[in-house]
Amino acid sequence: MDNQKYRVVLVSHGEQSKGMLNTVQMLLGPQENVAAYSLYPQQTVNDLSAMLEKEIAEYGAENIIFMTELMHGSPFNVVVSLTKEHDIYHVTGTNLAMLMSALLERDDETATAESICEAAIEAAPESFADVRKLLAASDAEEEEDV
Repeated sequence: MDNQKYRVVLVSHGEQSKGMLNTVQMLLGPQENVAAYSLYPQQTVNDLSAMLEKEIAEYGAENIIFMTELMHGSPFNVVVSLTKEHDIYHVTGTNLAMLMSALLERDDETATAESICEAAIEAAPESFADVRKLLAASDAEEEEDV
């Protein structure tokens, strides 16, 4: 395995997982031990499951953190189905901030699969904002400072 202790496996509909990996590498630099899998309309969930089973066979379930984009979507369901045979870590609802946090946490020598998942989940609420309200609050603060 590469120098990273845990492998992050992104799984999504279409190109999202591959796009997220490309974007995170643009922001953080090249990332080792990360894979992106996509489910396309011409594929079945069995096709995706077979690809993910190969990941588990090669790297070991205990060394992989799966990240899916949408709860109850087909990629999510495929990863959940793998839990029947494997004890895996799986975070869903993944966005770019969550992925970046997971990868940065993974760089810590003391990181565990659980701490990596927690870092991703903790990043989620801070990555969402109603920008209109945020700007209005900022404008109000500026008026108070004058």
